[in-house]
Amino acid sequence: MGGVSTDKISSKTMESALCKGLYFAGEVMDITGDLGGFNLQWAFSSGFVAGLNA
Repeated sequence: MGGVSTDKISSKTMESALCKGLYFAGEVMDITGDLGGFNLQWAFSSGFVAGLNA
């Protein structure tokens, strides 16, 4: 809970809608889920997508 609102981030590229060229990944975003594998999977997946598009 907390972090950068997902309403302001493209789910296809992880790029900020407010600042072109700024990408977010992992725990910095306002994502909540069960502890454990979900958080790790989200960090790896969002980082991968942000890296492909940066």
